[in-house]
Amino acid sequence: MYNIDRLILFDIKGPMAHFRKYYTNSSSLSYAFPPRTAIMGIIAGMLGYERDSYYDLLSSKNCHIGISIINSIRSIYKTVNYISVISKNDVNGINGHTQIPLEIIVPNDLKINNLCYRIYFWHQNKEVMDDIEKRLAEKDFVYPIYLGLTEFIANVSNYHVFNKGEIREKTSKDYVKISSVCNLDNVEEFGLSFKTENTNLQYVKEIMPLDFTKERESMISAYFLYEKNQGFQNIKLKSPYIELEYKGNIENITFMEA
Repeated sequence: MYNIDRLILFDIKGPMAHFRKYYTNSSSLSYAFPPRTAIMGIIAGMLGYERDSYYDLLSSKNCHIGISIINSIRSIYKTVNYISVISKNDVNGINGHTQIPLEIIVPNDLKINNLCYRIYFWHQNKEVMDDIEKRLAEKDFVYPIYLGLTEFIANVSNYHVFNKGEIREKTSKDYVKISSVCNLDNVEEFGLSFKTENTNLQYVKEIMPLDFTKERESMISAYFLYEKNQGFQNIKLKSPYIELEYKGNIENITFMEA
């Protein structure tokens, strides 16, 4: 049971993104959406928390974070030049450069200018909720928002607050259309439907960081599931899900924490 009395929704939009996979080698591969740890960083930047200071405050034990991929996405690859800089005298590239492939996430539809990730956020601390609600309402963030790399600046839109009566916690033994990314630990074994209403569904599984411990001493990871093309998953869940009504549409979501 979640026992959530207030849930904050907001969209993060930007033309491109790169969320580096932690297990990649020389090639800079990207996740399709920000890991929970990256969302923690985005929220920490909004609120002005210093680097490495917020890992416990925004950990899975203190808050719930969910994410939906609103616009379909695709990957492109660009080659970037990295230079070896050991001292300030090396910034002129005197040591030469190395070309590294960089995977960049962009909108699948060329008519759509921006990626769009929808964030769902709840924190057990009322002061944190009040602070982020105020900053979202006023668009007054301490640090700029970006999608993985500082060059990929983003903006926030569609801010909304759901109060207790609007947050419906449900359970089901049948298939449920889920809008958000799912932690695989919440999905029943053989609980994926690959076709619904004459629509084929294509699922992707990723292993991603979930939490940091203090000083980044170690990292907790989990497997996540998302649907690549249609924007929803048709799955059987082990745990409750949240039903929300937003702008006339029903969104069923789960949080990234198992």
